[in-house]
Amino acid sequence: MSNDLQSPILSGADLQFWEENGYVVAQNAVSEKNAAQAAKAIWDFLEMDPEDPKTWYPDPPRRGIMVEIYQHQAFWDNRQAPRVHQAFSQIWDTERLWVSFDRGSMNPPTCDPSAKQFGMHWDTNLDNRPVGFGVQGVLYLTDTAENQGAFQCVPGFHNIIEDWLDALPEGEDPHRQDLHALGSIRVPANPGDLIIWRTSLPHFASLNTSNRPRIVQYITMNPANDGNQAACQSRVNWWQERLTGLGKNAKEKEHYHSKTAKLTPLGRKLLGMDKWD
Repeated sequence: MSNDLQSPILSGADLQFWEENGYVVAQNAVSEKNAAQAAKAIWDFLEMDPEDPKTWYPDPPRRGIMVEIYQHQAFWDNRQAPRVHQAFSQIWDTERLWVSFDRGSMNPPTCDPSAKQFGMHWDTNLDNRPVGFGVQGVLYLTDTAENQGAFQCVPGFHNIIEDWLDALPEGEDPHRQDLHALGSIRVPANPGDLIIWRTSLPHFASLNTSNRPRIVQYITMNPANDGNQAACQSRVNWWQERLTGLGKNAKEKEHYHSKTAKLTPLGRKLLGMDKWD
């Protein structure tokens, strides 16, 4: 194992915070330079000018804040950054991980003074009880203040989620409750900081009331399944053919107009091209 991977990015205090709150900020997971390159990739993909607000609001409007960019070299550089891998390794207590095929996001300042906060949600099936352990992550690519669409969650909710679900009246939809009233907070951070949270925390990207967009890259990792040759080949093909992620595996903009990203030895393992053994 390299020296980078032997150096913990999360301290004992960080891990204690993680256990209590269900989220943690891994500071300087990637360099500011790498963060800036990924932010530029998003701006270029959207064909927008970061210094010209008039370009942030196309007509017709974008659908949501997600950006369907997956395969840019800058995105892969962040996925295969040793400190990103180390943070997830500490959370999972293993280095044998696969990286997710996630996208980016550009959340511009709201132009509607009457706009309301987005609804909070879970990216896990609450019908499967008890709710299983899983993690998600978001990498801030620029300085992100509390009012700039920062990540928002309910700290510590993983400790009470089973009791909370049991207490709901029969037939009540967990997703339709006032989740903000549970004590949600916003998490500001610096470019290159990685926020990791448990999937059992209700969360969302908050309303951006600042004068600057929030630019992020979603990254998570899960235990590798490199004994499954079909899964390995599917993942390699996804990278090689520059397909879209999130299970869609479609040939879109990056397939036709970009180059296949270069991988480091760590990146090859995180993809599934090489085994961890």
